[in-house]
Amino acid sequence: MKLSKAIAGISSIGSSLYLASATFAQTGADDALSYIDDIHTTGERDLMQFVRDLINWAIGFAALVCVVMLIFAGYSYITASGNEEKVQKATKTLTWAIVGLVVCFIAVILVNFVIKNFLGPKS
Repeated sequence: MKLSKAIAGISSIGSSLYLASATFAQTGADDALSYIDDIHTTGERDLMQFVRDLINWAIGFAALVCVVMLIFAGYSYITASGNEEKVQKATKTLTWAIVGLVVCFIAVILVNFVIKNFLGPKS
């Protein structure tokens, strides 16, 4: 039970970092191609882009862990065979995995808000 709580907690924290990848998605093929050209021609990336990439990878990994925990909890629930202790354990794991995914979605919104309003270009 402690292990499943720890994994669910870690996945929820990590998930909050991963789902921001949707925030930084390119809007069109031309933008993506010019972005790739800029990386390959200059050979340098600014700190902001590095942080964005790091956040994207971290949130992606955390969301993946949450989904794996959801699958594991579902499997545990199905194979509990009426054992009340196993059903409770699976229910708690499922609950914490869902909490982790919710935190991931909130993180995407929060990161998008911060970048747009505080770190974005000044008008």
